[in-house]
Amino acid sequence: MRRAFTIPQDEPHVTITINVGEDFKSIVWKAQYDMDFKTECLFCYSDKIKGYRVEDEWGRNGKVAVCPHCEKVNAVYL
Repeated sequence: MRRAFTIPQDEPHVTITINVGEDFKSIVWKAQYDMDFKTECLFCYSDKIKGYRVEDEWGRNGKVAVCPHCEKVNAVYL
């Protein structure tokens, strides 16, 4: 039997769950540019990836590094 996990609205540091290799969903995650990384993409070997601050519809947030060419998440960072 599984129970639904509920997040209290007053919890200030709840992070979004995003997996490496997941397609980047800039509109759904309310993405905002954060920084550039000088490293290759894990999936298409493009020479740069970009960092974004993201937030989902429930207010959970995090930071992800995304390839602008193939639009795959390469890393989750703090």
